[in-house]
Amino acid sequence: MDIKEANELIRHVSEVVDYQVTHRGLLESKLFPVTAYICVSFYNSYDILYNILKRVSEKTTPEIMGKESRKILSELHAMTIFYIPLYYMVGRMGEIFANKGDPKREPKRKRKQTIFIHDFWRRLASSYFPEGKLTVYDSNWENLALNQPDVDLVKEQIIDITPEEAAKIKKTAANLEVFSFLDECEARAKLGEHGPYKISKNETLVLREILHLYDGRKPHFPWSVTEAKAPYTNIAFAFRLKNVEAKFDDFSTMTTTPSDFTEKITGVALLRRDGKKVKPVDMDELGAFNDYAVKAQEELYIRFSEWDRRQRLIAGAFAYCYGYARYTNFVGITNQINWDLTERTMKKYVPFFMENDFDPGIPRLFRTEEEKKKDPSLYLIAED
Repeated sequence: MDIKEANELIRHVSEVVDYQVTHRGLLESKLFPVTAYICVSFYNSYDILYNILKRVSEKTTPEIMGKESRKILSELHAMTIFYIPLYYMVGRMGEIFANKGDPKREPKRKRKQTIFIHDFWRRLASSYFPEGKLTVYDSNWENLALNQPDVDLVKEQIIDITPEEAAKIKKTAANLEVFSFLDECEARAKLGEHGPYKISKNETLVLREILHLYDGRKPHFPWSVTEAKAPYTNIAFAFRLKNVEAKFDDFSTMTTTPSDFTEKITGVALLRRDGKKVKPVDMDELGAFNDYAVKAQEELYIRFSEWDRRQRLIAGAFAYCYGYARYTNFVGITNQINWDLTERTMKKYVPFFMENDFDPGIPRLFRTEEEKKKDPSLYLIAED
């Protein structure tokens, strides 16, 4: 990929990032300084991502990763693929903005790294999404993450349920989501939704997946160790819906019409991944998942409430950047990577965001469409 190709891709990435960020808004909670730690993670990503993807590329190709990740409960999916341009390029934007907004001031070494990262992402995304698309944004808001054999496998596992049973299942899923959100320092990284897969004229299939639960073995994060234990480290809820319109975005988030589709659920399948195999989960095991979600959430909330802002800021940025472990997991080198925030991040950005919740460069994403056409939010690479 040359600079001209990379810049064409940056124009498109800017359009997608502008849309996703402006429609999602800034994120805050009473517990974590979410927007602040996300900004720290962007800058840290700008420091670390090239070396991570370079090492991954020495073990496999983006095309192989994309094709092999089209499966149930995959670590690499729409959101984690979107991590690449979102985190790195917003961090890069902030660096250039702070340097008088002049892309020519970006070191040529970093320009080459940016081209490499875009080439890696394009090859990965176009191998993962149907018809060579790069994002859910490009795919008419469909997130079709499965090949037909996996869709058929899910359909075979679905059992008919009553509205009362559907409500109980959705409650367990919701409790797991709330816990998973908290464990990721109030972020969606453990969660993913995809579909809709057509079943009949009025029925579709959607999947809600939850990964990296703590089953008493290796915790996802140091703070993930709890007295409560999950029956398994992952679970997928497959819902067969009748007369429901479902749309998705690049954060693997589903929105539906009607918004509450509980009474529209006609069948459910529960699945888990064990290595290369996908296995059914018995409905009777939902109680254990629910108990884990409720108890582990309480443990984590107490733990986090005892932390100060610095601990929460660093943990949140670490958790965001550890999302790239999904790439290193694919080739088995995660333990070879130092996942701590870089020295530059710790010295420059952690102190800044201890005092500030908002990055000065972020307003570029909220400019007028006319301004963005002339000057994409995610600065083009200088060609000098």
